[in-house]
Amino acid sequence: MSNLAQVDVNNEEASRLLDREWKRVNSEDKSEYVEDYRIRTKIAEVLNDSQKTYRYILVNATLAKATNSDVHYRALQAGSSLEGAHDARSLAHSVLVPWEKAHGERLGGSPEPFVNNPARHEEVSTENRARATKKQDRLHNLLQRMEDKVEEGVEDPVNILRQTLYAITQLESQLVDFESVSNAPYTEVEDAVTTYLKDSGKGERLPAVVAGIMQTYYEHAADVEWQVDAEHANVSDEFSKAAGDIELFRDDELQKAMEVKDKPATRSSVQHAIEKARQHKLGEYIYVVGSGYRAGEKADIEKEIEEAPLELILMDSEELIALLKVVDDSDRGFFLDKVGAFLNDMRANQNNKDRWTELAESVEER
Repeated sequence: MSNLAQVDVNNEEASRLLDREWKRVNSEDKSEYVEDYRIRTKIAEVLNDSQKTYRYILVNATLAKATNSDVHYRALQAGSSLEGAHDARSLAHSVLVPWEKAHGERLGGSPEPFVNNPARHEEVSTENRARATKKQDRLHNLLQRMEDKVEEGVEDPVNILRQTLYAITQLESQLVDFESVSNAPYTEVEDAVTTYLKDSGKGERLPAVVAGIMQTYYEHAADVEWQVDAEHANVSDEFSKAAGDIELFRDDELQKAMEVKDKPATRSSVQHAIEKARQHKLGEYIYVVGSGYRAGEKADIEKEIEEAPLELILMDSEELIALLKVVDDSDRGFFLDKVGAFLNDMRANQNNKDRWTELAESVEER
């Protein structure tokens, strides 16, 4: 690639611009800074989506272009073949990350967002390997549309930055003031979960709760973005390509999987879990024992685990619930919401959704 395609973005200039435009957007009674309706709505969609890395890519791109109009919105690395390539990671980690930390961590509070897979390509492209292809396509199309409109002289890069900053003002700050009384105390949440799991809900309740716990735990403990997927409890393995009832992805790569059983564990179900782990080349697999062991089979299960060519970890629901002890109060509130979201994703029975809503609201309204 010719070096003529590469441009520089002055971090100090970008920082001053970001502070100035943030103050402006917050002081004005205005919500529309660009004429193009599609650009306005797609900016809001990307920033409100669960895919954190795409939020950072979008905001960083609008800041870079507003600082140096020679930048191409879709460029992520100086090695990109796009005319207007630049080192987006340097700008993000030097300017955007510390700015976001000082302004409510509304994008997600990631300390190094550009180490995640979606940001490690040379440019945003529909050809990039991605698990969430629709979300990637949306970001690509938005960035390219902004590039085209600026090139045509229809839109101004600074106004696009202002529109993006306005959309950020509409996001909830993640930094909350200290309150002496917890809004989601562990004992209250534990009681709600225990009550909820007294009924299996035809196998739907425990997987949703476990998925919510895992998403909450990794949101709290991990520096990189994890994605938790929950399979509907009653999907036959014959029709499912999933590695387990719950799958955990990091940078779009499958890292862990879990089998969740609300019935007594059997030797055959453990063997099946080991086989699924082997098929998906997982060195570690978690088997959630929701209702103990079938009579007379515990010793056989322990032998299967001992002889398995991988590490099979047994956990019961009490151990998983206890993980909510090590997260913050706000994270437990996040957990209450995520269980409801997983029930929706799993297309769970309405009775299971309604009962969870009832219990979650009882915690939040105490």
